[in-house]
Amino acid sequence: MKTRIKELRLEKKLTQQALAKQLGINQTSLSKIECGASTPDALLLADLSRFFHVTTDYILLLSEERLAADSLLADNMCNLKKYQHLITIYQKMTQKQQGDFYNFLCSMLGMSDDL
Repeated sequence: MKTRIKELRLEKKLTQQALAKQLGINQTSLSKIECGASTPDALLLADLSRFFHVTTDYILLLSEERLAADSLLADNMCNLKKYQHLITIYQKMTQKQQGDFYNFLCSMLGMSDDL
């Protein structure tokens, strides 16, 4: 387990301090976990799993499968809800507001606003 957490942290190019802050723990605790002197409790394990988008089994070295189908489905459903909300907002705009919004997005992304 100690190597998986460190591997995942390094993949995201995070320092121990940065990851510890994201998880709401101190850097010393994370360091102890990464070197095997301590083990994360169930809540921290779940937080690590969500943060890195991997299964708890992957973190615990019980599986080589990084993502569970349930995780992917949950992420997709969350994104779908966000998109639906944005569409609802867009539909409430006047035609001019929609045009201005479209042009704004195109300029932010450095894209041509040609349809």
